[in-house]
Amino acid sequence: MSLILSNEADCLYCYKCLRNCPVKSISFCSGETRVIEEECIHCARCVSVCPQGAKRYVQHVEQFRKLMHTTPFLVSLAPSFFAHYDEPYRVISLLKSWGAMIVQETAFGAEIVSKKYMDLFNRREALITTACPVVVELAEKHYPSVLPYLAHVDSPISAHAKFLKKFYGDLPVVFLGPCVAKKTEENVNVVLTFEELDNIMREEQIDLSLFDEQLPSPPYPYRARMYPTSGGINYTVHGDFETHIVVEGVEYLIDLFENFDPTQGKIFIEASACHGGCINGPAIRKDLSLAEKRSRMARHMQKMLCFDGEPFHADMNIERSFSVKRHPVQVDETKIEEILKEMGKEDERKRLNCGACGYDSCRDKAVAVLLGRAEKEMCVTYLVDKLKSATHRVVEESPNAIFMVKEGSIVYRNKTASTLFRNDSEEKFIDELKQAFLKGQPVQIGSNLYYVKFFVLPEEKADVFLLVDITKERQQEETLKRIKRETLYKVEEMLSKQMRVVQEVAGLLGETVAEIKSSFFELRRSLEE
Repeated sequence: MSLILSNEADCLYCYKCLRNCPVKSISFCSGETRVIEEECIHCARCVSVCPQGAKRYVQHVEQFRKLMHTTPFLVSLAPSFFAHYDEPYRVISLLKSWGAMIVQETAFGAEIVSKKYMDLFNRREALITTACPVVVELAEKHYPSVLPYLAHVDSPISAHAKFLKKFYGDLPVVFLGPCVAKKTEENVNVVLTFEELDNIMREEQIDLSLFDEQLPSPPYPYRARMYPTSGGINYTVHGDFETHIVVEGVEYLIDLFENFDPTQGKIFIEASACHGGCINGPAIRKDLSLAEKRSRMARHMQKMLCFDGEPFHADMNIERSFSVKRHPVQVDETKIEEILKEMGKEDERKRLNCGACGYDSCRDKAVAVLLGRAEKEMCVTYLVDKLKSATHRVVEESPNAIFMVKEGSIVYRNKTASTLFRNDSEEKFIDELKQAFLKGQPVQIGSNLYYVKFFVLPEEKADVFLLVDITKERQQEETLKRIKRETLYKVEEMLSKQMRVVQEVAGLLGETVAEIKSSFFELRRSLEE
């Protein structure tokens, strides 16, 4: 199952996630977007940069809720915990109220790991730290050539989880930190980011003022509390300036791995995917500067000085191995060139390598199209050219006459205009056409009647004329008028006939009434006599 998930309903295909993905492990194809898990290094940058919230990471809130108040558990606090929370010691009290038997600093595990680092560096010329899981995944999935130079040592949280279970029993271990990639760590039962813990606290309507302040559980780290800051690992291992360097940011790690030469001299590389270290991780609050976060951690370290005792020796096996997880894909150069040609990039000069599609070069984009991970339409210039071509075809095949005039000369005419005006005769009609447009009157050309539309293209400094043939419409209007006239004539003729009939009937009825009346009077006189 993927650690980073895509929400299709919210994705608007802006490609911002792909542009920011350092290993291009996001696919956009056939109306769907997904994270390519076998190549993803889980840096969660796509989650952080997506303006629509269409990328999210897997949540472990429900797993944690199953432990709350029901099962005793052990908590490992990332050192940046004391940078994220305003009242970290009250949060420790809250965790214990939920069932945490032990709430200890992950920095203690970092202390154990650092001792192993120092031992390895004494015996090796080049060593790359493996505290950051993104560094490990980058090497395993994309740059396996550097695997021999990685420190084959557990991460601090993995080492600390082993310690907790060894000394406090086989209880569930919960890790709280700023890192999404830590969710892939071994030996840890539940990994919660600070964001997830914040959400739980909001849902539970927690009022931290009701909890007392409690310190982390011993044993305590000696120097590793500054581990998640830039140079923190080197500080913990007593690194010197000449041989210990810091490389932060996936892009800089990629540059390092691509050009790594272990023969250049003894070197210890503190490697981190996040600029500034873990205190700038994807799931830590962003309203505090790196300086403020570092200052908060320094205050915690100062507060705990009086509790630091002698270094604690934990006899554990914290070695680990790495494996090549890269799956090389063979691509046919001929097919790549075919795709570039289809995208209108056969000419090298048209390969802008602008990165708007998300890929670093047009060739990389073509490879992605070939592998079914991208669509040609993701290329802005290809899409513009395609729209221009479609628009030109619509104009060229239009039944209306269209021509463009620049400085009194015809610079373009479509097929209909070429047929209508032969021998460039339209130039004689330019003024007449403008007047017809201004007066809103049609213009007669040959046996046909045209309605004139006119507009100016400022960027081209040209006039465009559009002649719409309204001959049929006018003919239909005349036919309709004729039908109306004939209909009125027929109606009038019919009414006249009806009136004559009525008059004749009325005359006959009048004569009959008069005769009846005369007969009645005669009958009356006879009866009276």
